[in-house]
Amino acid sequence: MTLYLATENKGKLHEMRALFAASLPQLQLQSVADLPPDVQGNYVAEETGKTYAENALIKAYALRRILPDAGDALVLSEDSGFEVEALGGAPGVYSARYEKTDQARCAKILRALEIKTAEQRRAKFVACVALIDQRNHPTLFFGRKEGFVAESASGDKGFGYDPIFSPVFGGPTWGELGEDAKNNDSHRSRALSLVIQYLIVRGSQNQIKEQPLL
Repeated sequence: MTLYLATENKGKLHEMRALFAASLPQLQLQSVADLPPDVQGNYVAEETGKTYAENALIKAYALRRILPDAGDALVLSEDSGFEVEALGGAPGVYSARYEKTDQARCAKILRALEIKTAEQRRAKFVACVALIDQRNHPTLFFGRKEGFVAESASGDKGFGYDPIFSPVFGGPTWGELGEDAKNNDSHRSRALSLVIQYLIVRGSQNQIKEQPLL
């Protein structure tokens, strides 16, 4: 079975491939970048939704529509955001558009929390994964990871807001810990682990259905 990943974010693709390879190595993964150039050009997914779920579905259906021969393939997309309590949950669904670069986005949050206490630096990552089946029916999976905004950016092993997020206040950031530690317990890995469990159960059920009657 082929699973198409509706994202052009290299960091997310790397994480997704690592998680699926560890649990479902037989699954064939394809991303937008793997499609023929003429098909890639037709992939347009404007994140105009007001929720993570809406944006995830926009991206999933945008890819599903341009696949030439999807057959029994599935389409998966993900939308996520960084929510800071002291900022009223911002940047949230607008995390990727909060500023022009990752560095500028992190700096903006650090400036806003410059005199905040540890308790006032609480934050969380939220992820929503949308899985579209062969009949175009969606299933949504959510994952969250709570922690704190660090007092300064540190580490270059991640992407996005990783350099300013610490699962434990005063501890290393995701930018310092690296992908193995992050993938073991991130918002995205939690959501994708639910997807993996769903696919394993679904595959088992299909095998049972295909068994000949005695």
